[in-house]
Amino acid sequence: MPKAETLLTSALVAVEGAHAFSAFLPSIFTIRRLAVPQDAVDDLRLGYIPASIFALALGTLASLILRNWWPLAASIMTIIFMISAYEWAIRSAYG
Repeated sequence: MPKAETLLTSALVAVEGAHAFSAFLPSIFTIRRLAVPQDAVDDLRLGYIPASIFALALGTLASLILRNWWPLAASIMTIIFMISAYEWAIRSAYG
């Protein structure tokens, strides 16, 4: 089991990774509630790139500092979860 410092840093990395997605993309509620034309969907998906880069950079940096892979794993799991949530919102939009 990792030390508390590693777990807390990993949790912080995960939360900040999710915040990066909210900085580069509209909320899931907004996507679902508004009719999303295909060109807007393409623009939304472009937002995945900087958000993912930020989250990966943060996870990598924290992993290097702690010399532990947990922060990077937390970052990757957050990216997978956030992209899945946004893709679900795009597919289930009802606005």
